[in-house]
Amino acid sequence: MFNYLGDKQLGFLRTKFYYNQLDNGRNVCQNASFYNLAKNELNKNDGLQDVSDKILKALCYVHEKSFTETSVNDICDFLYFWLGNILLDKMKNNHVFHDVIRNLFDILINDKKKICTAPTYYINVKSFKDIKLFFDYSQDYDSYIGQLHAHNPPCNEKYQRYLQTYVEAYNTFQRKCQNKPPSYAYCDIFDKYFAEKDPKHLSKWTCNLQPNEPEEIEESDDAELTGEQPPSTHGKMEQNANFRGGFEGGREQNAEYTDSSNYLPHQDTSVNNSASDNSDATPSSMTSKSITGAVSVAGALVPSYLLYNVISIMFNKYNALLYIS
Repeated sequence: MFNYLGDKQLGFLRTKFYYNQLDNGRNVCQNASFYNLAKNELNKNDGLQDVSDKILKALCYVHEKSFTETSVNDICDFLYFWLGNILLDKMKNNHVFHDVIRNLFDILINDKKKICTAPTYYINVKSFKDIKLFFDYSQDYDSYIGQLHAHNPPCNEKYQRYLQTYVEAYNTFQRKCQNKPPSYAYCDIFDKYFAEKDPKHLSKWTCNLQPNEPEEIEESDDAELTGEQPPSTHGKMEQNANFRGGFEGGREQNAEYTDSSNYLPHQDTSVNNSASDNSDATPSSMTSKSITGAVSVAGALVPSYLLYNVISIMFNKYNALLYIS
């Protein structure tokens, strides 16, 4: 069975990668100029003391990335929604959560340069988590294009639940925003995130729940008849083997998560597999294979060593007749 969507494929989603990076953070910024200022900003807001270290590590992760990345705009976008989600859950006075994010972004600097800028539009407490879903789904869209290329592929419960949450939220707000009621400020943001994406995919993506991931891949009749085997995918991230050699599209979250294209380059494994097979064979075993080879003579299969002996005898007799004559 091919293209099973389990925990591994779920981990390749852009949101999973970046939010995991922020959850883990970095713990090397205690001497950075932003650190104590950010710590004071967090500690003065009731409810954030327990998550202060976690948030500081996430800010440190972004700070360190700003030295090595050409642009950290994507990371900053994820940081905004990651922070907002925590602040809304933990702050006692969460109506000012947006002010806290803005203050932290102003504090987070690198060589006297501001690293992140908060969105210009205001998101209230009631709409924030819905808009976070819009953002997350739009970020994972390209990953799903690669993973859901087959109709209703098999998946585990975690993968299905994550996908269903997106699809249900999209359909709910798509209906609400069809006529763009003025009172629904989030409709403009909804349109922004999904403007260049296929609504048929967004509204209908599904996967078939199969809790147990298949351990073995059954060969098709064609493979048995032709002797072709599915190419090995050992050590390759998210590549789905087909019966004709090569790979179908999959997703890698790269060393860092690549933009959601996330397809690994095509590799021809037929040459490598052949070379690997030969490298494992000893010289004696290779010679044995040559000796026991067969040659077709007059429609019959004759072992090559017998054919050699017959030819040698006939040649010797012919030379003897020439000598006698």
